[in-house]
Amino acid sequence: MKQLITLIIIASTQFSISQSFTVQDEYMTLSGNSTDGDFSKNTYLDALNNETLTWSIVLDSVPQGWQYSNCFPNCYPIGATSGTLNITQGDSYYLNAHFYPNNVAGEGKIVMEINDNNGTAKQVTWYGIAGSVDIVNSYINNNKKEIEYIYNLSGQIVREFTPNQFYIIVYNDGSNGKIFVTEQ
Repeated sequence: MKQLITLIIIASTQFSISQSFTVQDEYMTLSGNSTDGDFSKNTYLDALNNETLTWSIVLDSVPQGWQYSNCFPNCYPIGATSGTLNITQGDSYYLNAHFYPNNVAGEGKIVMEINDNNGTAKQVTWYGIAGSVDIVNSYINNNKKEIEYIYNLSGQIVREFTPNQFYIIVYNDGSNGKIFVTEQ
């Protein structure tokens, strides 16, 4: 009898702390040209229980002139920063963000927090970059250090940039930096 009571307590404890959803990718990097109408990246929310979720944008750090919107799973207009979603156990729900750079080069981040009524909270981050080689040159020149090497992510020394790639810059003082080139 004592074992049965212990088993019931363990089972009820596990049930009460179980989460009702998971998110497949909680941090996404996306990029485009500053002249693009928009660029986006998506993930999926997987429902583990039937539940009503609330979501809200808890961080918005985009350059002046940029706009953003999201789809969860329906697409919301620019400016919508919160909503609800009824999920059904076993279903997956489309979740994405769009950045609208409006001809403004730069980088920005939005963070969405998703909550249920049982204590599950997840933050999903989209980090967007809209830029050009001019931004890279400005970054390099503003550091006022001499560049010793520029590497691609395969470890090869490069002399030219290819769009939509990350690069590692090694300065003559041994320090380094990372850059992302989105257009030529």
